[in-house]
Amino acid sequence: MKVNVAQLLKETVGAARSADLEGPLLDSDQSVLGTVTGELKLTKTDRGVWVSGPAEIVVSSECSRCLKPMEYIVPAQIDDEYLPKVDLATGARVRVEDRDADDADTASIDDHHDLDLTETLQQYRLAGLLLAPLCREDCQGICAQCGVDLNENTHDCEDELDPRWEKLRELLR
Repeated sequence: MKVNVAQLLKETVGAARSADLEGPLLDSDQSVLGTVTGELKLTKTDRGVWVSGPAEIVVSSECSRCLKPMEYIVPAQIDDEYLPKVDLATGARVRVEDRDADDADTASIDDHHDLDLTETLQQYRLAGLLLAPLCREDCQGICAQCGVDLNENTHDCEDELDPRWEKLRELLR
């Protein structure tokens, strides 16, 4: 998810552009992590480019109860500043010492003036993943005995009682 910001970096502070995001979100090994859509506002700052706006990442998963494939949306509200590695006017590398200590974790605009949002979107995706995604609120899951999908079928399995708990069951009677 790269956006070329060379023209924006030539503008005065406060100049803005919009960027539409649409496409697959890829991992470092080029596997698809999800599909991204969104419209971002890119604003020129005195040091780089401020990116803000909503995005949605559609994630494929499986229901934690019935194990059927499903998709859900991870919302992301991007609000980050990106700093260039190369000075646009001179072509010289921007030294790390020239940046504030707070900028050590700040994402960068590469040597070709491309702002890569991949890492940012991967972090938002990771933070928004559900621990136990459900295909629907009232998903019944599968039978622990026979594996039948309880959303689609009824079953005649009897609950198998663990004999190790029999002494405790006697106390409840």
